[in-house]
Amino acid sequence: MKTIYLVRLPRRGKRLWFSHLLNFFMLTNGFFLHLPTIHAEGEDMTPTPTWGTTSLADASGFSGKRNHTEEDSLKEAISTEAIWFGASEEVSIATRHEIPIGKAPSIVTVITAEEIEHQGHRTFVEILRTIPGFEILKDVSFGAVSPVVRGLVGSEKIRVMLNGHLVNTPLSGGAFTRFDDFPVENIKRIEIIRGPGSAVYGENAFLAVINIITKDAKDIDGVKVVTGFGSFDTYEENVIFGETYGKVNISGMAHYRQTSGFDGTVESDRQTLLDREFATSASRAPGSVRDGRQQFDLNLKMVYKDFYVEGMYLNKDKEPFVGPQFALTGESDIENNYVFGEAGYKKTFEEKFTIKPRIYYDQFDDDFFIESLPDGTTIQNTSGVPVTFPDGVIGNGRVSEKVVGTEIPFDYQLLDNNLLTIGFEYRLINQTNVRFSSNFRPDTLDPLPQIQDFSDEFPFLKEVTRRIWSLYLQDAWNITDTINLTLGIRHDQYSDFGDATSPRSAITWAFMKNASLKVLYGEAFRAPSFEEMYIINQPAIEGNEDLDPETIRSYEVGLSYQVNKYVACSVNYFYNDIEDLIGMRTLENDSDTSRFENLGDAHVQGLEMETKVDITKGNYLFMNYTYQNPEDNRGNELPFVARHYGNFGVNVQPWKYINTNLSTFVSGSRSRDDGDPAEHRDDLPSYALLNLSLIAKEFFKTMEVQGTVLNLLDKDYSDPGPVSIPDDLPRPGRTFFIGLSYQF
Repeated sequence: MKTIYLVRLPRRGKRLWFSHLLNFFMLTNGFFLHLPTIHAEGEDMTPTPTWGTTSLADASGFSGKRNHTEEDSLKEAISTEAIWFGASEEVSIATRHEIPIGKAPSIVTVITAEEIEHQGHRTFVEILRTIPGFEILKDVSFGAVSPVVRGLVGSEKIRVMLNGHLVNTPLSGGAFTRFDDFPVENIKRIEIIRGPGSAVYGENAFLAVINIITKDAKDIDGVKVVTGFGSFDTYEENVIFGETYGKVNISGMAHYRQTSGFDGTVESDRQTLLDREFATSASRAPGSVRDGRQQFDLNLKMVYKDFYVEGMYLNKDKEPFVGPQFALTGESDIENNYVFGEAGYKKTFEEKFTIKPRIYYDQFDDDFFIESLPDGTTIQNTSGVPVTFPDGVIGNGRVSEKVVGTEIPFDYQLLDNNLLTIGFEYRLINQTNVRFSSNFRPDTLDPLPQIQDFSDEFPFLKEVTRRIWSLYLQDAWNITDTINLTLGIRHDQYSDFGDATSPRSAITWAFMKNASLKVLYGEAFRAPSFEEMYIINQPAIEGNEDLDPETIRSYEVGLSYQVNKYVACSVNYFYNDIEDLIGMRTLENDSDTSRFENLGDAHVQGLEMETKVDITKGNYLFMNYTYQNPEDNRGNELPFVARHYGNFGVNVQPWKYINTNLSTFVSGSRSRDDGDPAEHRDDLPSYALLNLSLIAKEFFKTMEVQGTVLNLLDKDYSDPGPVSIPDDLPRPGRTFFIGLSYQF
């Protein structure tokens, strides 16, 4: 079940935004560069660097003291940074530069490797459910994860990066089909922006930005072997390695995972309805969903001085859960292949000017073998005549997307307290090698005795090329030692639908020691995916080349406070104004066909709260709560989204060899969409999931054993399903995983 949304700004307005903000940058930089400074008599005029981690007591960049020693300067720098909440933890996702999390001009969450291990997560997507503003749903059509962020559903609205490299596929716009099962052992940390990020990153940075940062050579320093097994015949092997050879650092992983997948029962499906209409008995319901997966990953990273090279290969073979026609079948298989390579360089000149060029190549290969309706099904052809398919309705589509790109950012330190970033990016995307075969004629839906190739006559996608030219500008000012201003703008020009301009502004203020306030404004866009624009010759779905991009204006206020050395908390308010959401609308002249269109607008406001209590080393409490109120432009509540949900838990280390973590995810009730009125089905009820993780470590050299039980109390709950599956989509009950690792 896929929901898509979109917004467009008038082109003239976008150009004015870009022109006015550029003029503002030039005027403000000129003003501060020529600002006269009055110094006290006898004051030392030696400049002291103030960007990043040193004192900003004087905005002109002078120290105001005579004969500072290096030790005094260091103490002053530490003292200044200690004012900021989260000064000891730096992030790069908000600005592309390392900056204390309290100063970051975004609402940022950081998940460390230690937290991931303590909570017993096995895959990347399991981690996201613990993040405020995030909820995880299952897609009925192809079994992919459909994350909900701040009230809106859609993986295509979330930009996912691996070490800064974009991994979203141009076909669907999302990354979760491939990366939902990404292994956790090689993750050093995950940085997450909740809110728009197009001013920095451009495409797909609509609701959130996620950067998975993997471990490097010094983090691993050897070889770690991990093996494990769990529910649904799950088996996993992972080898991570890291070593330094002179000036060369090499790190990476080799990972394999297979599972038969959750096998929950669907009592009734769309074929059940067809059986009633045509007096047949083809439905496999009651029957089990199909969620088997097999995945192989390779990742390698090499660093030599200021040069780096990174590559990845991922192969995933999976089943479609239920299927695109919401009917249980037995033959479908989906294979995804992904490879990327990137090379980059960083060079700083005279400690003022830095250039960080990079080039990259990505290739996404998809092979969809789909039995959309089961053996013996009967449907109507385009002439309204009933036709029967003894072997089911089968289609096989294959496509490749090839991406070549380069990015050249420049950083220039105009003053010691000011950093200007200018960047250029170019991406060339080719959708090619489109093949389609089926056991029916796509134009008439008449059955064929065997599968035939229709690639030339009826391709299911157009072979197209998309070129993206991007220019971005960011100006970050440490105005005082407690106030920071960040202004940014990015302009993206697409060859196939037009342009988009994304400005942002942010003020962060440390109004008291260990407390910071953020006031943020940002705009973002989400370009229509190739699937939404270029799908053709499909009886159920029709693309639309006239789509406009989704757009969002976001207003945020965040407050963070370190109450004492034990307790830290934060509260964030957000309001999102979204336009031109993309979704599918049934055609007036054909009730069996839906077309991608800009459906309308939405407004979402909400509140996010987090608290962590560090009792002693390794012993802590954590909790978060999210309230959100998503509505369309008519005031109707958006479907499938809980207004209230949260996480809370406790981590206990009773002994240096033992760690225990108990956590709970709680979700409120979720409403239906307009096509599923309450008189047909009630809203989905609230539920709570209790998870337990136990680690035994270092009892024998570097050996570690971990056991995790998810949904410990075996809670029965469902994700929202289409009307044709009245009991919704079953989700797993109690499951377990046991892992063993050893470091060489």
